[in-house]
Amino acid sequence: MISDEINFIFREAARQMRRERLIAIATISTVAVLLLVLGALVLFYLNLSLWTGRIAQELEVWAYFAKDVPRAEAERTAAQVGQWAEVASAEFVPKEEGMKKLHTYLPGSSALRGIGNPLPDAVRLRVRDPRLVPAVAWRLAGLPGIKDVLPTPLVERVIKVKRAITWAGGIIAALVTVAGVFIVHNTVRLALHSRWREIYIMQLVGATRTFVAAPFIVEGLVHGFLGAAAACCLLIPAHMYLRSLSARAAPFFLLMPDRAMLTFGLCLLLTGAFLGLTGSIVSVRRFLLRRPDWHT
Repeated sequence: MISDEINFIFREAARQMRRERLIAIATISTVAVLLLVLGALVLFYLNLSLWTGRIAQELEVWAYFAKDVPRAEAERTAAQVGQWAEVASAEFVPKEEGMKKLHTYLPGSSALRGIGNPLPDAVRLRVRDPRLVPAVAWRLAGLPGIKDVLPTPLVERVIKVKRAITWAGGIIAALVTVAGVFIVHNTVRLALHSRWREIYIMQLVGATRTFVAAPFIVEGLVHGFLGAAAACCLLIPAHMYLRSLSARAAPFFLLMPDRAMLTFGLCLLLTGAFLGLTGSIVSVRRFLLRRPDWHT
């Protein structure tokens, strides 16, 4: 009995999609475009988070002492900074070591050897959470003997840009989700109105609302799933191509690994199925609860 009902539900959903194939194709295409936009936005945000996160993790904060600060006092300040809860590691860098590194990374700086060492002592540190870098930098700037702290402006810009993109992405994702539900809702509503006589007869012979609504819910679910599958077929190969291209042209620009695309594709398929399911449920529920005078 249950198997017969399930067979009837899927057969009716398939029959309706064949009957209104143009509407079904238009709905699937529109859902695919919406999920393409949503998926591209999500991929952009994930790649941006990966890139900014790596930059923030490798970013070091440098605090430079004034030249008249004694070496012993600078070492005590560096040890004190290393005890802060926000700081993962702190290292005192004497000006002699800083000059050696300058000669190593900038060969042209050898011309400075005739005028002595112009560099001050410094402390190099990393924080436990990249989001705390600006606060730690401002705290360092308030210590006695500290003259300059770098790179507070860069870190603040990275965090502000990431926060702005997060908010903008969330708003766009919400709009795309509402649009997808609305499109599936209208499609299923058209199917309901085109078959009102069949629905009325089914209710007259004792069919429950769940039994009547099931084929339309399955139809909306299939629309959303197929639209998401079409979006995946475009997004995943495009991202894999861009990743291989960036690996050759710009190795420093990180993109998500290819193995992560499987999880992304599954999530996008589930999102499409959810949009189709939600839109069809809303449409069927409103139609069946209204109970118009179909016999007139």
